[in-house]
Amino acid sequence: MPDTFVRGRPVVSLIYLLLLAASGALIFTIIGYIIGIAIYGTGIIFQSVQVLSGESQYGLGFLKLIQIFSTIGTFIIPALFFARLQEKRPAAYLQLSTPVNPFLVILAIAIMLFSTPILEWTVSLNKQMRLPDFMSGLERWMRMQEDQLERLTFMLLKVNDVPNLLLNLLMIAVLPAIGEELIFRGCLQRILTDWTKNYHWGIWLAAAIFSAIHMQFYGFLPRMLLGALFGYLLVWSGSLWIPILAHFINNGAAVIFAYFYTRRGESLEKLNETGYDKNIFLLLFSVVITAFLLQLFFNKRTMINNNTDAARLG
Repeated sequence: MPDTFVRGRPVVSLIYLLLLAASGALIFTIIGYIIGIAIYGTGIIFQSVQVLSGESQYGLGFLKLIQIFSTIGTFIIPALFFARLQEKRPAAYLQLSTPVNPFLVILAIAIMLFSTPILEWTVSLNKQMRLPDFMSGLERWMRMQEDQLERLTFMLLKVNDVPNLLLNLLMIAVLPAIGEELIFRGCLQRILTDWTKNYHWGIWLAAAIFSAIHMQFYGFLPRMLLGALFGYLLVWSGSLWIPILAHFINNGAAVIFAYFYTRRGESLEKLNETGYDKNIFLLLFSVVITAFLLQLFFNKRTMINNNTDAARLG
């Protein structure tokens, strides 16, 4: 079998990527269950169901174990395997071997920090979404799903000791940042860009799928914008490590804030009540500074590319 037998055929590549992700999710989730039952006993499955229904907090450790294995199996392993199908050097295909300029790292961190009020405003805007009256049943179901996922998220985030904080950082920040960027930006965005012959279409389609797959309807807009931001950071920097870092900052900040809120005995509802979206001056400041930083990021990468080309020709 040729080393790159799916290269250059976007539809075939997409089918292979979906099959690998589905297979990896199934296999690694089963492995997680087997290990979890070996550690906690068979009764842990019933306890985890109670956690999901909000009736109990017992079984959270089991759910975290399943989440870790599921993330590895759904995103990381399939992306690496798929990249090997595409190219002899998977790291090159995934743009992991591109040298990272330190200034771009600093800019990416600054972009994530200063864009927070914009993202908070889109969260508030998305939560105001209303469906037509004839779709009221669907809207009630969507609201119920959103509330259930939010409760589960808060239960997973609620830790007050360092070992569990580190576990949450691994589960919620490190693995998703690596895995989701590998599969969505490293693989899917590239496939969609090849298919549409336009990197903007590739970025936004991948971002929409990235948001939709989370099944959080009232967070679709901000998550899609985040996905698009990660996509442009990849295209402009040429390195997947930049969006991985940005993704880690976004998720890691929530984990760390939740830890300090829990330590102080405060409700995690405060994570959704920053007030950024209600301060018009802060929002405008965020828009201006984020736009400036994005332009600076783009210009800096263009300058690096020009200098590299000049050095190669010289």
